[in-house]
Amino acid sequence: MSKQDELRLLVKIATLYYIEGKKQSEIATLLQISQSFVSRSITRCQKEGLVKITVVQPPNIFLSLEQTLEQKYGLRQAIVVDVGEEDSPAQIKQAIGSAAAHYLETRIRASDLVGISSWSTTIRCMVDAMHPHSIKASGVIQLLGGVGPNGNVQATLLTQNLAALLDCRAWLLPSQSIERSVEERSRLVNSPEVAEVVGKFAEVNVAIVGVGQLEPSQLLKNSGNYYDESMLQVLAANGAVGDICLHYYNAAGEPVLSREDDPVIGMELQQVRACEHVIGLAGGLDKSNAIRGALAGGYLDVLIIDYPTACTLI
Repeated sequence: MSKQDELRLLVKIATLYYIEGKKQSEIATLLQISQSFVSRSITRCQKEGLVKITVVQPPNIFLSLEQTLEQKYGLRQAIVVDVGEEDSPAQIKQAIGSAAAHYLETRIRASDLVGISSWSTTIRCMVDAMHPHSIKASGVIQLLGGVGPNGNVQATLLTQNLAALLDCRAWLLPSQSIERSVEERSRLVNSPEVAEVVGKFAEVNVAIVGVGQLEPSQLLKNSGNYYDESMLQVLAANGAVGDICLHYYNAAGEPVLSREDDPVIGMELQQVRACEHVIGLAGGLDKSNAIRGALAGGYLDVLIIDYPTACTLI
């Protein structure tokens, strides 16, 4: 077979496969050659440049930016959502929540124990955007205490709603986020009801967390689960830039309070870092430093973020 004859057959196979959409078995029958020959020919067409495959990237998909974030911060995956320049904080949260809902619906496994940080309006948007599916998990566990003036209702509903969507048991954490003292925290953590839930934190293999900044969100203020102004000043003096489950860290991602000084009942930063799969939902330019600190600390495996804020990270 001459080179020209060989090329003619390769181009014929490629045309039938890529242009006319025929199956390899159909091409083999039509040209009276083996299916394995067809398969090898298709691969060869790509290697020799006879076929060039192009992925058409829509203008609101930011693959290059996502890849840059993944490489820069060692992320398993970055998901950058498109938002308008004039979009409100609520619209940004809804966009991130919608992307997170799709991510969870397509990744969750029946064996997963899912932990959820119960004080995040973005996570609440995620749960609101999810649809009942045949997907299941082994359980959903509340990673941050929620008892407070309005806390019990909000935190309980968020955890129970996600558990209902995943058709599994909900593990609720019956405590405040921030106790009055470290001694009170120690007493509660050792009580049977709280100890049972806190003891399961180490079993969580999928954690869904928000990234907070030093100034507490309105949701936290309304719940009563936040530090007073004097403690916020102490945290600021220690270099705090953000928090995960109300455990604060500095720009390098290091905790700013020792375990002996931290009155928060929630999944600890070292537990977050050790978790197999941590999905962080965060957006808004005012959270850039908090997100950067969380990435520096190695707390997140997946980051779901809006485009303008993602650009500040590179």
